[in-house]
Amino acid sequence: MSSLYQSMVAIIEQSITPLAGRLGQQKYVIAIRDGFTAALPFMIIGSFMLVFIFPPFSPDTTNGFARGWLDFSAQYRDQLMLPFNLSMGVMTFFISVGIGASLGRQFNLDPVMSGLLAFMAFLLGGCTVR
Repeated sequence: MSSLYQSMVAIIEQSITPLAGRLGQQKYVIAIRDGFTAALPFMIIGSFMLVFIFPPFSPDTTNGFARGWLDFSAQYRDQLMLPFNLSMGVMTFFISVGIGASLGRQFNLDPVMSGLLAFMAFLLGGCTVR
């Protein structure tokens, strides 16, 4: 078992790692990475809100704390969904602007203008070059 594991690791190190390294240096992949990194705080906030909105308990639980949390989340679900929807909506803005700004930096353009143009293209449903 150990030799099988070592041979698999060797194959990965020899063939897949160099390919992943070259792919990770592409301008477009770097721009996508930077865009998602800019939106990471909003992803975290939205994820935590989902735990509060949909508690990790069975609906037929008899535990007092769990029952109270389930009842609270069911009663105030619309109000609790507001921060989740806002964080996810703002996240799309940050991702599109972050990708555009990073790509602008990659091509030695103004990152602010590149980010705004990327967001405008996002709002308009994408752009096509003819």
